[in-house]
Amino acid sequence: MNFPKSLKDLASNAESLVYIEDLSGKKGFLQSINPLVKLAVTIFMIVISLFVYWLPYLLLLCIIPVVLAFASKIPLKGFIARTLFMPLFAAVISVPILFMTQGNPVFSADLGVFTLTITLEGLTRFLTFSLRVWFCVASLTLFTLSTGFDAILKLLASIRVPSIIIQMFSLTYRYLFVSIHELQKVLIAKEARTYINRRNINMESLKHSGAMLATLFIRTYERSERVYLAMKSRGFDIDNNCKSQFPKLRSRDILFGVSATVAFGLLVLL
Repeated sequence: MNFPKSLKDLASNAESLVYIEDLSGKKGFLQSINPLVKLAVTIFMIVISLFVYWLPYLLLLCIIPVVLAFASKIPLKGFIARTLFMPLFAAVISVPILFMTQGNPVFSADLGVFTLTITLEGLTRFLTFSLRVWFCVASLTLFTLSTGFDAILKLLASIRVPSIIIQMFSLTYRYLFVSIHELQKVLIAKEARTYINRRNINMESLKHSGAMLATLFIRTYERSERVYLAMKSRGFDIDNNCKSQFPKLRSRDILFGVSATVAFGLLVLL
């Protein structure tokens, strides 16, 4: 994924980040594991990370999603790009921890009116919080990329999640691509009518975003209505579409689940 130079590139990159079906179809390690076992292990990993406070152990824990992504043939560049936003946001909102935690000072800045001091304990808490958020986001991202959206919906149906919730997730995911495609059409139409040799993201292009968003909302709403009516005319039914059998467990799935449980349990006990 290249850095976006225009709004059209930004829309294309957003579509590539959201689409997960290609990666779930690869012959990797996690792709061969039962989705139910992967879900249980992912939840267990996230819970375990909440009880890890020593920074070296947390760093060791953060290596595991990267190793599993590599073993599952998931491109590490795309995997990191999908998992960076939330940790960066968490790091920004946790900056006050650096200055509000008492302890051994490691850096001080005299601003005249007051002095900002970063303590070792505050830095440790800041890094621990940011790494824990990244680990949770990376674990969930790894689960979705290695499973696929359709398999996730079938898994939710097999564990008796209400059909209205499953269908809400399904339609939201499908219509997200409809919205992105409509946005690309609007951007192409705009470029065709206002040709500029250099189509970089600048203040002028951002000023027109409000009008484009209004047009995009209307076009997306009208198209979603047409898609839904077409689905209903072909016999679409929420209850029948959300029925699925409980996935069968194999020896490989049980071995993976037990091994992961023991490994993460020992990490906390140590």
